Amino acid sequence: MKLNYAFIFVIPLALILLMDQMFIELLKPNDPYGQGILLNTLVKGVAILSMAYCVFYFQRMSKYMRFAFVMLLLYIGALVFESKYFYGTFMVYPHVFVKVMIYAYAFFVYTFYKANYYLKPAHVVWFILVGFWLNVLLIKPESLSISAFTQHERGVYSTSVYMLIVPFLYFLSNYFYKGKFMSLFWALFVLFAIFFFQHRTVWISTAFVLGIYYLLIRFKTDKPINFVAKLLPVGGTLAVLGIIASAFVLSQHPEILQKVQDSISDIENYDKQGTGGWRYIQIMSYLPFIQENFFFGMRFEGFELPIQFWRDDIDAPVFEDGNGHHFHSFYVEVLFYTGFVGLILYWLIAWYPVVMAIKKRKLTITQIILVAFVSSNFIFGISYVLPVFYYAILGWAIVAIEEEFVTYNSFVKNSGQRMQMRRNQVQHLEHA
Repeated sequence: MKLNYAFIFVIPLALILLMDQMFIELLKPNDPYGQGILLNTLVKGVAILSMAYCVFYFQRMSKYMRFAFVMLLLYIGALVFESKYFYGTFMVYPHVFVKVMIYAYAFFVYTFYKANYYLKPAHVVWFILVGFWLNVLLIKPESLSISAFTQHERGVYSTSVYMLIVPFLYFLSNYFYKGKFMSLFWALFVLFAIFFFQHRTVWISTAFVLGIYYLLIRFKTDKPINFVAKLLPVGGTLAVLGIIASAFVLSQHPEILQKVQDSISDIENYDKQGTGGWRYIQIMSYLPFIQENFFFGMRFEGFELPIQFWRDDIDAPVFEDGNGHHFHSFYVEVLFYTGFVGLILYWLIAWYPVVMAIKKRKLTITQIILVAFVSSNFIFGISYVLPVFYYAILGWAIVAIEEEFVTYNSFVKNSGQRMQMRRNQVQHLEHA
């Protein structure tokens, strides 16, 4: 019996994915305080270990990634110096350090797989799906109901639903390129889950990812897809069945349609209603501080700044002072704490796989999936702080861009192979 040990190579990536809230809840069920301590310990501990690993295996990195990593280390070193000089301790507010230390997750994943690129996308996909549905079924079973949908009780965190985009693209690609009907079923099932848990930012991110995915398939693959031929027969049948099923469900629960209309209205009026309006007010509350400290951010002074985001109904801040500021936008958080310099540190790695994908003549399917997903950070990051797992996928995307290549069969190469085959046949006959 021959065993396939390739699944062990998912462990380094899974270590970062485990810091998503859905896995933390599985590790510490029904214990919010314990979950907070566990997550806080893992985020900081793994970040330090990631940096140490990358320093030790620095030579594995490409020249560009070495430059980006050195820039990150220099910035963290500057924060340490500032902390020691002004506060007498090397790390006065870890909350501020973590804002840039988490970039090390991308470097860790990249550096490991640079020398051990045996990762199978299927293993990552099933790890995500099993974790997601274990969380839903064991921790949040009440979220699987019509009432939860109509009352906007999403239960599952937006970051966890955002992670589902990776399995969705994987199954969609399997259907397009391998003709597996079961993969189409899984793709639609995952897409329905993304819709059902109604995080509107994830809806928009998914649409954006599909647009990038289409463009990359259209212009960056040597196996173009006839989307109409692939989707029209099956899609038409499913559309008819979907209309019949939805008509039955909506006749029994007309509030579902109203809820969908309300969600679309919240997207269209993001600055006036829904959670978008809440975020807009928060951004406006901190915008003056970002403008005044645009290049370098407020850093430790920002941590000490009293909460600026107030609730009018109780005339009190939304969060307690002394615990840092909790933003609902990656870009606001980065600019507030680390300024434009901190944003450049992020862009050094975030733009790299995208730019390399544009430069490459052709891309593999895995590269297309990963580049399409990491591109969504420019949308998701507007409404949410980028989740920890995102940096793991980003590191995977970077190493995939550097390590995977599309082979071409030229006329000269094919001719040479045929000539070699004929020589081998002649030699075989002479020895016979």
